[in-house]
Amino acid sequence: MMVQVRLFAGLRGLVGDRDIDIEVPAGATVEALRRRLAEEYRVLGPLMPTLVVAVSEEVQPLDRVLADGEHVDLIPPISGGR
Repeated sequence: MMVQVRLFAGLRGLVGDRDIDIEVPAGATVEALRRRLAEEYRVLGPLMPTLVVAVSEEVQPLDRVLADGEHVDLIPPISGGR
């Protein structure tokens, strides 16, 4: 099945694109998608533990099962302030 991944902030620059369509097996979880992305885009591998994953704009646990065609956002930690 295919899922659409949108990369935010500096992740776009690392990968060279904002949106990725990636194939994962039916019944794949958020964690399985993270592993697949780390394999395909090795630069993301070390960052995966720090990334927030949102599916349909809601933060999800790693065991959440994905559906075909779902939109997944990868969001790096945000820092700032005073």
